[in-house]
Formats: sequence, structure tokens, C-alpha cells
Amino acid sequence: MPICVTCATSLPHLYTVYGDKADNLRLELCPSCKVFADPYVEHDTLVVLLDLILLKVGAYRHLLFNRGSSPRREGKPTLDTPERVRSKARWVKTLKLAAPMIAVDSYIRWSQLNLISTVDIDWPTEAAALSRVVAGCILETITFHIGVTLASLFILALTDFWRSLRKEQSQTSGVRAEFRLAHVPMTLIYSSVTKLFLLFMLSIWRVPPPTSTASQPARPLYERALSVFDEDSLDRAWVVRNILGGMSAGFGLRIILDCHPVLTMLVVLAGWTVKTAMASLLGGWVAGPERSRVAETWLAYSIP
Repeated sequence: MPICVTCATSLPHLYTVYGDKADNLRLELCPSCKVFADPYVEHDTLVVLLDLILLKVGAYRHLLFNRGSSPRREGKPTLDTPERVRSKARWVKTLKLAAPMIAVDSYIRWSQLNLISTVDIDWPTEAAALSRVVAGCILETITFHIGVTLASLFILALTDFWRSLRKEQSQTSGVRAEFRLAHVPMTLIYSSVTKLFLLFMLSIWRVPPPTSTASQPARPLYERALSVFDEDSLDRAWVVRNILGGMSAGFGLRIILDCHPVLTMLVVLAGWTVKTAMASLLGGWVAGPERSRVAETWLAYSIP
């Protein structure tokens, strides 16, 4: 059952279709907040993608709970899709989304590790290195998703147990009522769009390292303070992957778990822990022989 993207109230339908034309429709009003239940129904995919990059709650709720929901058809009976069919469709969609995400992440990690040399390129060796990076990304992603999913189930069980002890009779939100296990990996994939988009831009437009080692003249204090944000002092890719990636994942999990932000932070930390453990095991294998620096860099960039 779809939900309102503004107040998360469960609704039977998001819009009504008149006639045989799919674009002849009328959006439904939410009975709770008195606004359109899901305006993204009429928006293009590009608009939804931009709002997803900007971390808007409505875009997440639309993609996770409302995308592909059946409309009400004027003068025709409405047939509800069985839960088993919808569950299978969610998992298939998760796999389809995961494939391009892992491909982009593998390219970004490969470019950051500098596994390809500019002189005397041995293509079989570089192809083997790239295949190890792809395999490492797949294993790390699976480990991270399993860790976050188990931690999410534990947090949900803990919050339900706490509410039962306090005998709270609060009404279940539409998000909790429609929550399914597949929503966790889907949320992690959607929340990584912002991170991967910025990392991809950084991997294309690289700033060359400084070539001059001559002593610099004395500068005012405020200029020296701002110099920490220079490319040679701040690893922007590390900040985007670790800081922004963690914030995006926590933001997305906060939407589907419907719990306190501290609890979602603990879920993300649990996922980071198991993924870092996996990265420490894979670092030496991904780097290959005589590439200890690459193994250290792989571990440094392992946090999502």
C-alpha cells in the first residue's frame, strides 16, 4: 500500500486514471495533511533523481514505497497485487539497482587506487587487478548490507519491545506498516547516489599535485586556516565517501526505520564495522603482490 510522501499516511491509491490514456490522471489528496499524496507521480525521472541527490524525504518515500503502485481506474475494478509478487519485484529491483552502483563504485575505487600505470602497461595484469577490485567491491557491499540489515532488525525489535514495556498505544505509521526487509538494501543503494555522483566527478576532474617545492611566503592567519581545505591537504574523496556517505546512509535509514537518529547512527556504525573487517581481509588480495600501499589505501576507502 502506498503512503503519503509528506506525512507517511497509508493510502489505497495515489492517483486516479480517467479513460485509456495514462497521462489523463488526477492526484489524490492525503486525508491527514490535505496535500497531494505523491506529486512525484507527475514528475520526470530526472527531477526525482535530483531530489534524491539533494536528500529529500519525499523522493525517498516515493521510490521506496510508491514507485510502481497501481492507480485507481475510473469505472474499472481495482485489482490488488499479491504481496508475494510485490516482494519478488522489490528484490529484483534491488539487484538491478545494485549492478550499476557496484560498477561505478569499482571504477572509482580502481581510479583512486592508481592500479593502472602510464608506462609499460601490461593489460592482462591490469585486467586481473580490475577484476579483483570488482570482486572486492561486491563482497564488501554484500557484507555491509547484511550487517546493516541485521542491525536494523535488531533495532526494530528493540524499539517494539521498549514500547510494549511502556504500554504505548501510539498508532503505527505508514512507513512501519509497509516496511519490508528489501527496503533496507534499497535504501542503502539510493542513499549512495549522492556519494557516488560526487566521487565520480572527483575521479574525472583530478587536480594535479603541486610541482613547486619552494618555500611559500608568510600568509595571514585566515589564509593559513583555510589552507586545510586545499587539495594537497584535504582528501576530498575520503571526506565524500566517509563523511557524506555515512550521513546519507543514516538519513535514508532514518526514513524507513522511523526511529531516533541515534539508533540509525548505531545501525550505520554496525555496518561500517563488519565492512571494515571484510576490507582488512580483502586488502592484501585486491592489491596483489608488492602493493602494500594499495592495500592500505583500499582499507582507508572501505568505509561507505
